[in-house]
Amino acid sequence: MEEFKVEKVIQDIYTDVSLGGCGRLNKDGHHLRTGWQGDKTVTIFTDSKYMGIPRFLYGGLLASLNDCHGSGSAALALHHKNGHEIGDGAEPPRFVTANLNVDFLKPTPQHVPLKAIG
Repeated sequence: MEEFKVEKVIQDIYTDVSLGGCGRLNKDGHHLRTGWQGDKTVTIFTDSKYMGIPRFLYGGLLASLNDCHGSGSAALALHHKNGHEIGDGAEPPRFVTANLNVDFLKPTPQHVPLKAIG
Protein backbone atom coordinates (compact mmCIF):
# COMPACT_ATOMS: atom_id res chain seq x y z
CA MET A 1 0.00 0.00 0.00
CA GLU A 2 1.28 3.43 -0.83
CA GLU A 3 2.40 5.51 2.08
CA PHE A 4 -0.09 7.99 3.54
CA LYS A 5 1.45 11.00 5.20
CA VAL A 6 -0.30 14.28 5.69
CA GLU A 7 0.59 16.93 8.17
CA LYS A 8 -2.84 18.51 8.18
CA VAL A 9 -5.90 16.41 8.97
CA ILE A 10 -9.49 17.37 9.71
CA GLN A 11 -9.39 15.70 13.14
CA ASP A 12 -6.72 18.18 14.29
CA ILE A 13 -8.97 21.17 13.68
CA TYR A 14 -11.67 20.15 16.14
CA THR A 15 -10.41 20.99 19.60
CA ASP A 16 -13.41 19.62 21.50
CA VAL A 17 -14.04 16.28 19.80
CA SER A 18 -13.24 13.09 21.69
CA LEU A 19 -15.27 10.58 19.69
CA GLY A 20 -14.20 6.94 19.67
CA GLY A 21 -13.36 6.66 15.99
CA CYS A 22 -12.56 10.17 14.91
CA GLY A 23 -11.54 12.04 18.01
CA ARG A 24 -7.88 12.62 18.64
CA LEU A 25 -8.65 13.58 22.25
CA ASN A 26 -10.03 10.16 23.19
CA LYS A 27 -7.05 8.27 24.61
CA ASP A 28 -8.80 4.97 23.84
CA GLY A 29 -10.10 6.03 20.41
CA HIS A 30 -9.06 4.83 16.97
CA HIS A 31 -7.20 8.09 16.22
CA LEU A 32 -8.13 8.09 12.55
CA ARG A 33 -6.50 10.78 10.45
CA THR A 34 -8.31 12.02 7.36
CA GLY A 35 -6.66 14.37 4.91
CA TRP A 36 -6.20 15.19 1.27
CA GLN A 37 -4.16 13.00 -1.03
CA GLY A 38 -4.31 14.83 -4.34
CA ASP A 39 -7.98 15.52 -5.01
CA LYS A 40 -9.23 12.63 -2.86
CA THR A 41 -9.77 12.27 0.85
CA VAL A 42 -7.97 9.38 2.46
CA THR A 43 -8.17 7.77 5.88
CA ILE A 44 -5.71 5.09 6.97
CA PHE A 45 -6.24 2.78 9.92
CA THR A 46 -3.40 0.58 11.16
CA ASP A 47 -4.38 -0.62 14.65
CA SER A 48 -5.07 -4.36 14.53
CA LYS A 49 -6.21 -5.01 18.10
CA TYR A 50 -9.92 -5.21 17.21
CA MET A 51 -10.33 -8.88 16.41
CA GLY A 52 -13.72 -10.32 15.52
CA ILE A 53 -12.71 -13.91 14.98
CA PRO A 54 -9.10 -15.12 15.02
CA ARG A 55 -6.98 -13.29 12.38
CA PHE A 56 -9.84 -11.05 11.21
CA LEU A 57 -11.01 -7.56 12.21
CA TYR A 58 -14.25 -6.87 14.03
CA GLY A 59 -16.96 -5.69 11.61
CA GLY A 60 -18.02 -2.83 13.88
CA LEU A 61 -14.55 -1.35 13.48
CA LEU A 62 -14.98 -1.36 9.71
CA ALA A 63 -18.32 0.43 10.10
CA SER A 64 -16.65 2.98 12.39
CA LEU A 65 -13.87 3.56 9.85
CA ASN A 66 -16.47 4.20 7.13
CA ASP A 67 -18.51 6.45 9.42
CA CYS A 68 -15.56 8.61 10.43
CA HIS A 69 -14.09 8.72 6.94
CA GLY A 70 -17.43 9.81 5.48
CA SER A 71 -18.03 12.60 7.97
CA GLY A 72 -14.39 13.74 7.77
CA SER A 73 -14.49 13.73 3.97
CA ALA A 74 -17.71 15.75 3.92
CA ALA A 75 -16.18 18.30 6.30
CA LEU A 76 -12.99 18.55 4.23
CA ALA A 77 -14.92 18.98 0.98
CA LEU A 78 -17.26 21.69 2.25
CA HIS A 79 -14.45 23.48 4.09
CA HIS A 80 -12.50 23.56 0.80
CA LYS A 81 -15.56 24.59 -1.22
CA ASN A 82 -16.05 27.50 1.19
CA GLY A 83 -12.54 28.70 0.33
CA HIS A 84 -10.72 27.35 3.38
CA GLU A 85 -7.91 24.94 4.01
CA ILE A 86 -7.00 22.96 7.10
CA GLY A 87 -5.29 25.21 9.60
CA ASP A 88 -6.31 28.59 8.18
CA GLY A 89 -8.20 29.45 11.36
CA ALA A 90 -11.70 28.95 9.97
CA GLU A 91 -13.99 26.60 11.87
CA PRO A 92 -14.78 23.66 9.57
CA PRO A 93 -18.31 22.33 9.20
CA ARG A 94 -19.39 19.27 11.14
CA PHE A 95 -21.30 16.28 9.88
CA VAL A 96 -22.94 13.27 11.46
CA THR A 97 -24.04 10.07 9.81
CA ALA A 98 -27.79 9.72 9.31
CA ASN A 99 -27.66 6.14 8.05
CA LEU A 100 -24.91 3.58 7.64
CA ASN A 101 -25.31 0.20 6.01
CA VAL A 102 -22.28 -2.00 5.42
CA ASP A 103 -22.44 -5.20 3.39
CA PHE A 104 -19.44 -7.33 4.28
CA LEU A 105 -18.28 -9.31 1.26
CA LYS A 106 -15.56 -11.28 3.03
CA PRO A 107 -13.60 -11.15 6.30
CA THR A 108 -10.99 -8.40 6.63
CA PRO A 109 -7.61 -9.68 7.82
CA GLN A 110 -5.86 -8.21 10.83
CA HIS A 111 -2.39 -6.67 10.69
CA VAL A 112 -2.80 -4.88 7.36
CA PRO A 113 -3.35 -1.13 6.89
CA LEU A 114 -6.90 -0.22 5.86
CA LYS A 115 -7.40 2.66 3.44
CA ALA A 116 -10.68 4.47 2.84
CA ILE A 117 -10.80 6.79 -0.19
CA GLY A 118 -13.39 9.48 -0.84
